[in-house]
Amino acid sequence: MVDKLKRRVALLLVACSLISICMPGEAFAATKPINSVSVRVSSKLEPGKSLPDITIGSSSASDGGVAVSASSSDYTLTEAEWVDKNSKAVLPTDEPRLTVTLEPTDVSERYFLASYKASNVKVSGGTFVSARRDGDSLVVTLRVKPVKGEYDPPKDAYWNEKNLGEARWDKADNDSGYYELQLFRDEKSVHKVAKVSSRSYNFYPYMTQEGEYTFKVRTIPGTDDQNKYGKKSDWVESGELEITDRYVSDGKGQQAGNSSVVKGTTDPVGWFKENDTWGYRYPDGSLCRNGWSEIDGLWYYFNEDGVMATGWKQIDGQHYYLYDNGQMAVGWSKIGGAWYYFRPETEGTMPKGAMVSPGWRVIGPYYFYFNEDGSMYTGWLRERGKLYYLNTVDNSLLGAMFTGWINRDEKTYFADSNGEILEGWNQIDGSWYYFYPGSGEMARNTQVDGFTVDENGIWR
Repeated sequence: MVDKLKRRVALLLVACSLISICMPGEAFAATKPINSVSVRVSSKLEPGKSLPDITIGSSSASDGGVAVSASSSDYTLTEAEWVDKNSKAVLPTDEPRLTVTLEPTDVSERYFLASYKASNVKVSGGTFVSARRDGDSLVVTLRVKPVKGEYDPPKDAYWNEKNLGEARWDKADNDSGYYELQLFRDEKSVHKVAKVSSRSYNFYPYMTQEGEYTFKVRTIPGTDDQNKYGKKSDWVESGELEITDRYVSDGKGQQAGNSSVVKGTTDPVGWFKENDTWGYRYPDGSLCRNGWSEIDGLWYYFNEDGVMATGWKQIDGQHYYLYDNGQMAVGWSKIGGAWYYFRPETEGTMPKGAMVSPGWRVIGPYYFYFNEDGSMYTGWLRERGKLYYLNTVDNSLLGAMFTGWINRDEKTYFADSNGEILEGWNQIDGSWYYFYPGSGEMARNTQVDGFTVDENGIWR
């Protein structure tokens, strides 16, 4: 009896000391969320050059460079990198994507939300794409404003020796895909072509008199965006082609005046079906093939033969899912009775549509856990010695990690702010409770080491 009394006194002293620790004289200020962020981008990118290293902390970029900065007492900008950086030259109208990493100045005082809407992220000098929390940091993906500049002229202009009167030219590195042409006879203008999208043109119908013929070609903007940000290149002139009286044209096949001609295909265009497979053809006769194609704002994958893919697809080490209609899955998708999550936007080096990796993932305001095969986990989870509960009720929060009080199967549990199920003695809102180690179930209407807990689980 004496030993039992000693144990009760010892536990009571421990409990009192815990209460004195958990209830200090002055309450600490609560950590507050950072509800909005602001990033400034200064870009002086030049067409025809590869993407430069990004300068951090400067409000003004040097010629040909890009600088990013953020001015706030709540966070600092610590990293910046290009998305999909490669050796390709930047073209007029390009909007290169980059990610910037923001770190809270003091995480004990301010923290980032799990996700942000476009209205809560201000990007000066660029456009917002997405934002996601990574640990305590926030990773913001954005686009630089379209690059302005002049297109390069075609690399060469020459006559096709195998087809009389056919003009040809080679594509420049900094190219729009559209060209303007002029035909000359004895240095006098004969015919003009306002816009073509191929790299050849048949001038023979206009060679109706003998003489020395040459043509000029230059690169021009052809789309609305190109016209807004791109400028015409200088002219490139071909060598001379002599047309004698014997080879003059009868004029058949001429177009009217200052014509703009882009020859297309006579085959069905758009979506077409052959042998139970689907393909997509453009008006110029080309097929979508050998990779991803965006059609009407949705992404599809086509093999080398132009056949649209469906089902699971592994590409460059990432897993994707393509519905029966070929559309790439993004966001939440239920496949074969299990839920999966596919990135709705590019995140750093992870492309849009790629299945998220196994483990924990913040989606919206909740944490989820994904199995090795990428499927969403539900139920009790023991990881690294900690117990968690991920909602099993088939509703809008299926799979979400719960915090706070949890009632399941007539049993009660409590998860702290990290989702960890409490075990042993814990004080919650001023009252002491006991949770059985191993299961985390709250004790009620019983005694734990001589301490009585009531029907509500409270130590009285």
